[in-house]
This record gives sequence, C-alpha cells and structure tokens, in this order.
Amino acid sequence: MQDTTITIVVNGQPTQVVANPEASVLSVIEPALRQTGNAGQPAENWELRDQEGKLLTAEDKVEDFLGDTLFLNLKAGIGG
Repeated sequence: MQDTTITIVVNGQPTQVVANPEASVLSVIEPALRQTGNAGQPAENWELRDQEGKLLTAEDKVEDFLGDTLFLNLKAGIGG
C-alpha cells in the first residue's frame, strides 16, 4: 500500500506526516515532533488523540484516520 499523508497538530502547530497506512498510528509521533521542533521531550511523554479526544494506542492503524486531524500533546503532569 502506498504511503499517505496525515495531519498532526502538535501543541497547536499543524504538520503533515507521511506514513504507511498499515502502520501503527503511534509511528507518526516521532516525525511529527521532529518536524515541529518539539524534540525536548521523548515520544513516550506525548499522547496522541483523535478529533473526539479518544486516546490512540499501538493497535490503531494510520489507515483508520485518513482525512482526520490527530492531536499530539504532552501527557498531563509533564512540563515542557
């Protein structure tokens, strides 16, 4: 399957990440952080949520969110 582009909003800053549709949706976290200059915190300190606010897990696939905007924010209690 051909790679696709997905929109990730990192702390209010949108970026486009190229991803394999069959990959875990969590695979977009590190590229999104790199592209937005948010390298100060490791990927495990961030959480990815869909437009309804549902926390996404490794079982969720990129292809399930094509056309959606996802939101990446620091976990509660972790300073920037």
